[in-house]
Amino acid sequence: MRVITADDLCVAVEQVLAEHLYPTVQLLGWHDDLEEKVEDWHQVPDLDVLRSASLPTGAISSPGLTDLPTKTSSGTDATWRVVVGIYERGISYDDTSRRLRRWAAAVRATLLAHKSLNQTASGLRWVGEEYAEIPDARSARTIGGCTVAVDVTARNVVDLSPTVPTVTTPRSTVNVRPPASQE
Repeated sequence: MRVITADDLCVAVEQVLAEHLYPTVQLLGWHDDLEEKVEDWHQVPDLDVLRSASLPTGAISSPGLTDLPTKTSSGTDATWRVVVGIYERGISYDDTSRRLRRWAAAVRATLLAHKSLNQTASGLRWVGEEYAEIPDARSARTIGGCTVAVDVTARNVVDLSPTVPTVTTPRSTVNVRPPASQE
């Protein structure tokens, strides 16, 4: 039996971004502006956590399915919306805005370059992108977030067939000894 969940897809997105996001930033030539890697990923970002987090930090979540699952000859296929957020701090409003737009573009490029999410998904489509500064008098408008939304399709998400056990047979061991000498 096998079941694919939204969490499986969120974890796959995190793994792809952990491995490929900063190399994408470097390929785009933005490593001087986005000098820190995203090291921490959270499921539910909280403003108090963000204030004390080492920025940039990331969040990945899924609000659920985008449509009804589809029955196919190979099983049931489904598409989930997955949203990636990056939270960053800049030295000014303009600096923060520029950093957010670049992070979003790097996330988008990374996910589109790795649509199978290491063979977890059968398709990935970019469906949205947003940017916002987080209103907080203590942060002087220099902390903000961007989100990139993708629709991730997985095939045969519910396989209820029983798992056929693997039968292994023990190996026979034969020890060959030289014949005993007869004296």
